[in-house]
Amino acid sequence: MKQNIEFHVVFWAFVLHTLWEFIQCLFLYSMWDWPFWEATLWMWAAIFGDILIVLVLWKIAAVFVSTIHFQTTRFKGYAILISISFVASIFLEWLARAMNLWQYSSYMPVIEILNHHVGFSPVLQITFLPALSVYLARKSKLLLNRNTK
Repeated sequence: MKQNIEFHVVFWAFVLHTLWEFIQCLFLYSMWDWPFWEATLWMWAAIFGDILIVLVLWKIAAVFVSTIHFQTTRFKGYAILISISFVASIFLEWLARAMNLWQYSSYMPVIEILNHHVGFSPVLQITFLPALSVYLARKSKLLLNRNTK
């Protein structure tokens, strides 16, 4: 059974962002005093939001570079995706902090942008995990297609 590449991107984005969110939230966010169900809902909303961000950033990058650059793992496609993701990560984290959606713990390394502190961990997450999701999706799709022939 052949699956489209989007399925693979969503799968890898889900795996990577679930691991990242649960690990970073243990130490880098002030969530320990939240009620269980509220924290659970926020975690899953963040993960599914991350998946949506990956898909949007990947499609935006594909506007600037032919999808062949992602299929053959050429540097250009991934460099553009990482560049767009970096800008988006700064903006999205700045916006979330400006809206006071969450608080960092004292362990979160921060970068100051327009008088707001944005976390270094979420910036790394949104900068690199979209490209890693696309890369792993391409590799896993190729492997599955090779094994089904």
